[in-house]
Amino acid sequence: PARAAVAGGGLAWLLFGTLQGQGVALPVLGPVAWGSVVLIAVGIAYLAARTHAAVQRRRESIDPQQAVTRLLLGKTSILGGAALGAAYLALVWLARAGWPAPLATERVLHGSIAALACVGWSLAGWFLERACRIPDDNDRDTPGEPHLDEPEDGREVA
Repeated sequence: PARAAVAGGGLAWLLFGTLQGQGVALPVLGPVAWGSVVLIAVGIAYLAARTHAAVQRRRESIDPQQAVTRLLLGKTSILGGAALGAAYLALVWLARAGWPAPLATERVLHGSIAALACVGWSLAGWFLERACRIPDDNDRDTPGEPHLDEPEDGREVA
């Protein structure tokens, strides 16, 4: 994720800094900048919760192709959120020079919200990736069955 963030932030810094140096205005950001990322993050978080419930709690098996797809979606979300979030932060950093002009204020405000939404997207991807892990076959993890060194009545063994 750190490399993705450096790449995303660095490329945005170079692109927007160069364009700004050429006299081109920075893009105007609005609620769509962060709203779309929030929708993606919520979708990934929902999928992570469903996957966690199926794999970790109910111990259901998932189709291998679907499991790999979810794992890749989780990893992609981590990297995509980090790269896009850093790009938004680079844009915010460049836009702060025009503060308190109205367009600069909008860029800073909406860019900051978008960067936070990207953090949420990355976290949702991380949770999805973790939800895809196959749980250990431990007797302690199996509900209702005593562990080998525990008697069935719940007393501790010395």
